[in-house]
Amino acid sequence: MIVEQVRVNYTPDGDTLKVWRTTGNGVEEARIRLAFIDAPELSNPDCYAYAVSARAYLRRLLALNETVEARIHGVDAYGRLIAEVISLRSYAHCGLRLVEGGYAALWQCPQSRGEYYAAQDIAQRKRRGIWKTDGPWQAPWRYR
Repeated sequence: MIVEQVRVNYTPDGDTLKVWRTTGNGVEEARIRLAFIDAPELSNPDCYAYAVSARAYLRRLLALNETVEARIHGVDAYGRLIAEVISLRSYAHCGLRLVEGGYAALWQCPQSRGEYYAAQDIAQRKRRGIWKTDGPWQAPWRYR
């Protein structure tokens, strides 16, 4: 795992960020896909309200131009960095907060990351967000 500090540029949806990243050649824009979670897709009409809520919540967690810690686990097939993102201002672990609030479901999360499973269990038991009623929003990866 590589840890970097990056600056938030834009939040296009509930599990993706555009950030400014310092490299050897200066500063470049990069996309980060939050590790271990999947939020409902804005392009899915059945899930649109949940997707907007997830994006709005992530935007509340991370301010524009805020410096955050990115714990990078790798790169996906689309060239996005797969990372856990931590707000240095509020110490909010964005992925965990999204899951616990019912804004996102676990996706490709290793069993060793028990804190994610505990967060999803809390959201399901309290019927938060996507767990209020059964529907396609509970498994966003099926839409892609």
